[in-house]
Amino acid sequence: MNQAMNVNIGFISLGCAKNQVDLEKLAGTLEGRTFNFTDKLSECDVVIVNTCGFIAPAVSEAVDAILDARAKMPKRAKLIAFGCMMERYKGEISKELPEIDFVAGVGSTAQSQILEYLHKLYPDETNVKQADIKHTRYLLNSPYYAYLKISEGCDNHCTYCTIPLIHGGQRSVPANELVAQTAELVANGTKEIIVVGQDTSKYGSDMQDGTNLAILLGILAKNFPQTYFRIMYINPDGVTDELIKAIKAYKNILHYFDIPIQHATDRILKKMARRSDSTQIKGVFKLIRKLLPDSVIRTTLIVGFPTETDDDIDILKNFLEEYKPDYAGFFPYSPEEGTVAEHIAGRIDDKTIKMRLKALQSVQKKITMERLKQFKVGEITCFIERASDDFSFILEGRTLFQAPDVDGKMFVIDSAAIGEMDGAIRIGSPYRAKIQKIAYPDVYVKIIGAMN
Repeated sequence: MNQAMNVNIGFISLGCAKNQVDLEKLAGTLEGRTFNFTDKLSECDVVIVNTCGFIAPAVSEAVDAILDARAKMPKRAKLIAFGCMMERYKGEISKELPEIDFVAGVGSTAQSQILEYLHKLYPDETNVKQADIKHTRYLLNSPYYAYLKISEGCDNHCTYCTIPLIHGGQRSVPANELVAQTAELVANGTKEIIVVGQDTSKYGSDMQDGTNLAILLGILAKNFPQTYFRIMYINPDGVTDELIKAIKAYKNILHYFDIPIQHATDRILKKMARRSDSTQIKGVFKLIRKLLPDSVIRTTLIVGFPTETDDDIDILKNFLEEYKPDYAGFFPYSPEEGTVAEHIAGRIDDKTIKMRLKALQSVQKKITMERLKQFKVGEITCFIERASDDFSFILEGRTLFQAPDVDGKMFVIDSAAIGEMDGAIRIGSPYRAKIQKIAYPDVYVKIIGAMN
């Protein structure tokens, strides 16, 4: 954190990686002025919360976080909230959550509004003229990795999803701007760039220069050959031969595919208004396994969509067992106000949804365990992030086959050996390692040596 200055600001990031990027950009405009960033809410003059709000559980999490922050903050401190939840419920927030002192929505407008509000509070500490906003980033996670948001909004209009209602249609960031953002991150020590967007596979579909995701990845990989690139949120209809070949062509693009399929039965997929049917989804999995057999595939699935039957769940189980995604996240269906699916009859009760979730998670756990056992055979590459939250004498981090926050963690069994090899533990530097133990979903490793 920064050296002590005049005003203490704390940040709370909720929801997905895309939200975190927005908060980091806001923090970046404040860094270097007379503000001090702190993790201690009890010492804050200002707390800024970036909220998620596209499903009911995320809204509940945001409300809890806001109330918890207010309870821990000094009474005189100001609480600012922005992001998806604030945008979605902007007409109701002031009444329902009077604990919030200032509310803003999403996008660059929200950032400008927050800066103007801070300027009114602390005119001597900041200058918020639009010309002074530099859009730099202050990373809130371990600095060796960072998210790169390549687009905003979505044109898919799945019947369960509120994202188009909150963020609007697809808007891609020009490639030259993304190169500049990446250059800044790499110059500051970032070694892994995680490419995100509401649907990264549609990158460039709204632009006229012909750039698509495959071309963009080639540009980034070529310009930053010492940096790893990981791509998230690729819908199956966007997984093309061109994309897979681009990933295969560059050693620094990780063979990691995050492909949300949401279901595996055509009837439910049609009700969801997904752009891929089960045949296309299966074809995508087969194509990846054929062209890049060492790839890690992650997916997400919605359980309990209206009219879903036990037969649909059996088909989904069979899909998992046959096509074996290495990781999968399962989410209970949440009827959201303003979506088409809100009005579909045939709602599934919570008890049934929980039973189906548990059954599917059990199937996936076996699949993931088998995949982790395969990784145990050879060497792996890993990054060390910090001392463990539970035990300070144990180091934790990630392997290259683990994305942050969703695929488990890596723990180092023999951290003393790192010092013997390198003279010091290098946080955020890649190491060669061997898996010694698997404790789903985590792995415990022995460090072999530093990467050259």
